[in-house]
Amino acid sequence: MLRYIARRLLQVIPTLFGVSFLSFSLLYLFPGDPAEFLAEVRYKIEPTPEIVERIRKQMGFDKPFLVQYLHWLSNVLRGNFGTSWTEGKPVMDLIMQRLPASAELFFATFAVSVSFALFLGMISAIYKDKAVDHFCRIFSLLGISIPSFWLGLILIWIFSVKLHLLPAFGYGGIEHMILPVLTWSFSFMAIKTRFVRSCLLEVLSQDYIVTARAKGLSERLVVLRHALRNALIPIITYFSLSIHHLIIGSIMVEVVFSWPGLGSLLVESVFERDFPVVQALVFISGVLFVFVNLVVDILYAFIDPRIRYGD
Repeated sequence: MLRYIARRLLQVIPTLFGVSFLSFSLLYLFPGDPAEFLAEVRYKIEPTPEIVERIRKQMGFDKPFLVQYLHWLSNVLRGNFGTSWTEGKPVMDLIMQRLPASAELFFATFAVSVSFALFLGMISAIYKDKAVDHFCRIFSLLGISIPSFWLGLILIWIFSVKLHLLPAFGYGGIEHMILPVLTWSFSFMAIKTRFVRSCLLEVLSQDYIVTARAKGLSERLVVLRHALRNALIPIITYFSLSIHHLIIGSIMVEVVFSWPGLGSLLVESVFERDFPVVQALVFISGVLFVFVNLVVDILYAFIDPRIRYGD
């Protein structure tokens, strides 16, 4: 097991280098000279050729691309993402200010969506072709079809404008989280419900499930002890690979509900051309996605001891 974990950690290193390289390259993917952007965004001055040349030398933009990348990477490894062009503050400070709000919203949404997806998927599989199954399938279809930003606006109109039950915007207590969590989790939960149902139906048709039922085990015990355990691997895989969709969805939700998290920070930074912040957020998102996949691969070995990928 330890050898397998060590090998997986080594395999992650090239991927992280690729993520860092692409994140740094964002500075040069946008048309224009970074020195001109810096003159306009930070110094609020007209980017004359003399000023641009001075900024280019001051910031090291005149050095070869690879040298700039290695310098940026060495700073990143020390936790230094540079200084925000618009705020004039360390990028890491801005991220840490916004991180708690995003973390609250993310974990609440993930817990709600996963719990309901597992519950509805199990109910739908157990009562296949019954009224409950039809309801769950219609719910899933609606969740997939309705755009999240539209749903968010409709929920604001109903619960905030018409009924005056919940706040429409801002960051605060639990009442501020209800509408963003419902909006963010609806489509995620609907898609995962269909997948859980499909996985369980496939497992429930296996011979050992028929044998377990023949032994007189209750349907609840058959599903929870035998079927769900064997369906966990594809379910965990699908859920984990969908986390980046959940993270991307946070951008829309935070903008619609004026939630002061990392998603709204990314949007603000893109519009303001604050490239150090954009680079940092893209890099952190990529590292998070790689880390989640690493954890899932390691969990495979615990869930199913047969999986060792060559061990």
